[in-house]
Amino acid sequence: MDNKNQMKISENERPLRESIRTEKFREATKDCALPDSNDDYLLRWLIARDFDLIKAEKMLRDSMEWRRNFKIDGMLDNYKAPEVLDRYFTGGHIGVDKNKNYLIAVRYGAMDLKGILRSAKKRDYLMHVIGVAERCVTAMRNNPCKFKQSPDAISQLTMIFDMNGFSMRHITYKPGIDTVLQLLQVYEANYPELLRRVFVINTANKVQIFSNNSNQWKAALLEDIDEDQLPVCYGGTLTDPDGNPNCFNIGGEVPTSYYLNGESDVSYKKPLLISRGSKERLEHHVTNPNSILKWDFHSEDGDIAFAVYREKEGGLIPIVPHERVDCHLSSEEGEIRCDYTGVYIVEFDNSFSYFRSKKIWYSISIESENFQNGTINRDNFN
Repeated sequence: MDNKNQMKISENERPLRESIRTEKFREATKDCALPDSNDDYLLRWLIARDFDLIKAEKMLRDSMEWRRNFKIDGMLDNYKAPEVLDRYFTGGHIGVDKNKNYLIAVRYGAMDLKGILRSAKKRDYLMHVIGVAERCVTAMRNNPCKFKQSPDAISQLTMIFDMNGFSMRHITYKPGIDTVLQLLQVYEANYPELLRRVFVINTANKVQIFSNNSNQWKAALLEDIDEDQLPVCYGGTLTDPDGNPNCFNIGGEVPTSYYLNGESDVSYKKPLLISRGSKERLEHHVTNPNSILKWDFHSEDGDIAFAVYREKEGGLIPIVPHERVDCHLSSEEGEIRCDYTGVYIVEFDNSFSYFRSKKIWYSISIESENFQNGTINRDNFN
């Protein structure tokens, strides 16, 4: 048998092999509360891990844990973004491309990310962008005829990433860079095979993707996107109902009136001094499974790193990943469900600061439901 015939047989067998592995994957993850059980959803995780069932299962289970901890499944109904994000976040859905992929545009160069992060918590910004991804996934799932070329295709996303206005203020603001990198990590871990193509336009001439020659990048966009799906500002005919040629927020500098002032109530909090180059770990004993561990803290001067762990067999299992938070701008609040009883450790880490100690004010509580009488028991540790 020649190589051409072998290749033809291999290509014909591929859908069958994929189908068999998808069914094995479905069986292995049947205990997971998946947001979508269709084949194309399961295929995303398999493709992302080269059809390695063990790696794909771990990736999916880690993502389900992330969704549960951050209440992603209900966020479109329950999460309310701060006004500054509604007014100054420069991105959104505009239509579909010629291959029926969900189409969004992001004016990153016009976004005052420093102003936004000084006016809202980083968590709010992250949740706002995650909300864009969730609306995309939900729309594709609820309307496959609009967002699929064929019944067996995997729905994907096309993005226009507009760098017009990009300057040194974007490059030199480290919290902004850290936030973007964190978003990329969240995206790669939880939205596999979602992105089809990115058009980066209005770049500096030294970054030759599509430069600020609008004739060049408009022609490229129109090869992939119909005019009526592309805003006027990008060479199409699409406008808002009010005639806005931009179709969504154009960005601009965030007024200082939105900036957080860093003032927080300390009447219900306990002080804790964390020396320079050190960390403090607070142990909390959870006696009832499915209890809720809540925290609320802020620092008087400078950011602090925060994490939550669970003790297991002499080791520590990360529950809330270690992350620096700008709690000097506003209080950091959050909660997790403790599936297991045992010792949970809340960590405040100042080891990255070689010259300055930090004083924080914190309140930590554990709430458990008494299912027999419907009451809630609360243990406060402030």
